[in-house]
Amino acid sequence: MNFGYILVQNLRRNRLRTVLTLLAFALPMAVFVAAISLVVAMARIGKENEKHLRLAVHHKTTITNMLPEGGRRKIEALDPTHTRIAAICGTRWFGGRVPDTQNTLTSLAADADTFPLVYADSEMTPAELEDWQRERSGCVVGKVIAEQYNWEKGRRVTLNSTVPPYLSLEFKIVAVMQNPTKANYFYFRRDYLQESLKSAGSLQPDLVNIFWVKCNSVAELHRVQPEIDALFANSPDETKTEDENAFFAGFTQAAGNIPGLMQAMAVVVVFIIALVAGNTMMMSFRERTRELAVFKAIGFSRRRVFGLVLGESMLLALFGAVLGVLPAAVGVMYASSLMPASMRSFGPLTQLRASPAAVGASLGIGLAVGLAAGLWPAWQAMRMRTTDALRRVA
Repeated sequence: MNFGYILVQNLRRNRLRTVLTLLAFALPMAVFVAAISLVVAMARIGKENEKHLRLAVHHKTTITNMLPEGGRRKIEALDPTHTRIAAICGTRWFGGRVPDTQNTLTSLAADADTFPLVYADSEMTPAELEDWQRERSGCVVGKVIAEQYNWEKGRRVTLNSTVPPYLSLEFKIVAVMQNPTKANYFYFRRDYLQESLKSAGSLQPDLVNIFWVKCNSVAELHRVQPEIDALFANSPDETKTEDENAFFAGFTQAAGNIPGLMQAMAVVVVFIIALVAGNTMMMSFRERTRELAVFKAIGFSRRRVFGLVLGESMLLALFGAVLGVLPAAVGVMYASSLMPASMRSFGPLTQLRASPAAVGASLGIGLAVGLAAGLWPAWQAMRMRTTDALRRVA
């Protein structure tokens, strides 16, 4: 008899148990791929942020306590020749909402003159930069937002602010940012917001939430950081300066240690499938003791019997892993578009892709678990004496 034929027939022997075992492998493997892919996406964003050499300067107590715009001049005074600091951009949260929806966009007012320098990753063309400088109500939007609302360059759109004094402003789109890290952002000129706030009678039109400081090198990034905080020390506007990775990590950690939770989940997944596989193979071995004894009696070698039991375990594990990995990989690719609009502003979702490392690791784990689960039953099958096995089940 063909070796592969026997393996397939063994899996078809108890079809319900085989299907349930495959599902028990597939579901944890799907969770594993999704979890590790999210961790990889977060790491990818971190590496991308490191390239931009940006520091976030905000109020020491909370980001909602705003800083006077004069803080920009004080920071610029640290490096009047621009040999250490390339540019500084003040930003203020607008929290715009598209009329007749409940979707709040990550909308920020930014200094018009330095935004293109500090946020070079917005990747605006020379013509778009010219439009940005000329059009007072100009805005740049991420591609996910543009696709969601069918916006395109040149269109006029309206946003209603979700923070006092609850302005309703009209903007003209001068650029659509294609960079995935900017896919969920909406930027517009802060001078336009200032004018609107003054017209609405606001007493704080000139405050900002964050000064983004673009440095010229990694070394300067670390040197400038404590200098800025020392500049505002012992004043009502004490600051906390942190690099972009640390700044966004604070938001992520507010919801829990996501990378740590994902990694812990991956460990639990491996443990679960190991238990499932071990239990299944022991049950299968006990049920087929007589059959294996007959194989030995008709001339099957000990090595071949060992291979039959171990091969069945590894084949079952591999099929289960593939059954979980394929739909998970496809699902991860479309996770962002399937999420509610309120969740799409979570940065890692825009970078979420099925990680080849996660796919490869899941298949490797499946084979390793199948090997570990099948070794002991296979060893017992190889060592059992034919007469004893036939006598025990007769």
